[in-house]
Amino acid sequence: MKISPFTIVKAVLIGLLSIFLILFLVFGSWVLWERNRDALAAINFYSGKVELSHDTTYNLSFEELPERTYRHIALTTEYLGNIEAYISEPKVIPVEGLPVIIIMGGLKVDADIFRLILDPGENIYVIFKYPYTPEYWYEGVPIVEIPVIRKSVLSVPSQALSLHEWVSKQPWAEKERVTFAGFSFGAMFLPAVYHLADSHDEVLNAGVIAYAGADISDLLYTNMEKIDSPWRSLGAWLGETAIYGIEPARHLPYMNNEFLLINGTRDHQVSTYSWEKLHQLIPQPKTVVILNEGHMHPRKPELTKKLVKICREWLRERGLIN
Repeated sequence: MKISPFTIVKAVLIGLLSIFLILFLVFGSWVLWERNRDALAAINFYSGKVELSHDTTYNLSFEELPERTYRHIALTTEYLGNIEAYISEPKVIPVEGLPVIIIMGGLKVDADIFRLILDPGENIYVIFKYPYTPEYWYEGVPIVEIPVIRKSVLSVPSQALSLHEWVSKQPWAEKERVTFAGFSFGAMFLPAVYHLADSHDEVLNAGVIAYAGADISDLLYTNMEKIDSPWRSLGAWLGETAIYGIEPARHLPYMNNEFLLINGTRDHQVSTYSWEKLHQLIPQPKTVVILNEGHMHPRKPELTKKLVKICREWLRERGLIN
């Protein structure tokens, strides 16, 4: 039996169309699932047993700062992966412990952040290290790294709460005065952190949210300048969908504490629309500080000093730091 070329072409087209429809249905189902499932369900990871597995003391040459002890720690969890942090503490800690500020900063965080805290006082600073760093992306294969990034991002709120719980139990911490302070990238996670804590009946102290915004799609679009439209819009929307569980707008209405909100009118990384939306959604009580500045960055020492001063005074007024 002779098969005509037309029949072959028709069969190929039907096959390709079937594959396209299957892919479309799978993709559509994934989008609907991510966009409609409970936000807490996407970020609520059980840590299991948490143990200190690494604790190294090292020297940092900060001539302009008082002498302090600097540590790099790692916590091993049963189900949540490793949690790393950097700690800055006074040489002498009283028996009752000291106030602790857990800092969630930019993506590339390390102990150098301590250089920006010019007057640390009798307080302990803990810098949360994210479970995924840009170096992993450059060393890996994108198709493999994308789901790893997604999982890492969604695990951050649970990791941050596990770190908070561990810190609060340490003899050097004054457990009633353990505070979160989020800046830029790190501030984006704090609404999810506080909402998740509330769902576990865990009461957190008042916190700082600086240079953050709501609407991840807008945040991604604003920072994807090298990608042309319409791919830029599509990429931002897909990126938001992948990590929709931490979308600040989904958690802000449930935050039941007091917050200091700081943003800049000349910020080119967080749009006015984005930070105004965050300010509108977060309930009272809140203190709003709008600076005539661009986005914060370690290379802007004067702005950094100003931010540290504002945060320190606000926290001290509420008795959360010394």
